[in-house]
Amino acid sequence: MIEHPFSDFDIMRRDNVIYATMNKSDSLNSITESWLSDLDTVITLVEKDSSIKALVVCGSGRAFSVGLDQYLLDKAFDDAAYFSSVLERFGGLLLRIEELDAPVVAAVNGLARAGGFELILSCDIVIVADNASVGDAHTAFGVVPGGGSSFRLPRIVGPMRAKEIFFSGRWMKSDELVALGIATKSVPDDSLDRAVEECLGWLTDKSRDCLGTVKRQMLVTATAPAAQAIGIEREIFLAYVTPSDSDAQEGFRSWREGRSPRWASRVNQEEDVL
Repeated sequence: MIEHPFSDFDIMRRDNVIYATMNKSDSLNSITESWLSDLDTVITLVEKDSSIKALVVCGSGRAFSVGLDQYLLDKAFDDAAYFSSVLERFGGLLLRIEELDAPVVAAVNGLARAGGFELILSCDIVIVADNASVGDAHTAFGVVPGGGSSFRLPRIVGPMRAKEIFFSGRWMKSDELVALGIATKSVPDDSLDRAVEECLGWLTDKSRDCLGTVKRQMLVTATAPAAQAIGIEREIFLAYVTPSDSDAQEGFRSWREGRSPRWASRVNQEEDVL
C-alpha cells in the first residue's frame, strides 16, 4: 500500500503491474494540477519499485484525456509564469514516462487531444479502441503544441505527415492511428481490457532491466549519426550484459541449463488499491 490522496486517478496494483485510470470522466479527464501531482506520484512509485514490470495508463467514460483543463487554462492565459510552470511540469512527466525503465502502455478508450495526445506519444505501447478519436487540435484554437509533440510526432510519422496533422487539427480514427504507427493495434471497444492483458502477457515475463535498457538504447541513439549510434548501442549493451549478477547473465545461464529465468526483481503477487 502507498499513502497518497489520489484525486484524478484510480490506482491499482495487480500482480506486478500498476494500472493508473483517469477518473474525471465528467471533465473528459482533463489535466489539472492535481492530475499532474497524481501522475508524478505514480511515476515515482514505478521508478522506485523494481518489482513493477509495467505501467498501464487508461481513461474513463468517453475520453482518454482532452488535455489541459479549461479552468487551468483560464489562469494560464492570464499568467505567463504560471503557464510556463505547468508546461514544465507536464513536459517533465512525459519525459520521465519516456525514460522510465519499465514499459508504459496507453489504453485509449475514446477521445484524446492536445495534452492527451502528447501523453499517448510518450508511451511505449498504445492500444486503441475502435471508437477512439485522437488529434493534436491545438491549431484549431490558435495554439501550438507545448508538451513535446512537435518533437515526438515527426519521429513517428515523418515531418510532412506531422505538419498535416498539426496544421489541420483534425481527428484521426483508430485504423489511421495504427497505419501511421501512433498506435500498436486497434480492437473492438469491449475488447480493450483483454487486449491490454494480452500485451502485458508478453511484457511482464521479461526482465524489467532488459526492457528498460532497450528503451534507453533507442532514446540515446535516435538522433545520433549511424556510426556513433551503433557505438553507443554497443556500450550500453556491454554495460548491461557483463556484470555477473545481471539479468542478461541469468537469462543466458537459464537458457543453457534448460530452466525458467529468475530475474533480479521480485514479483509481488498481491492486488492492492494504492
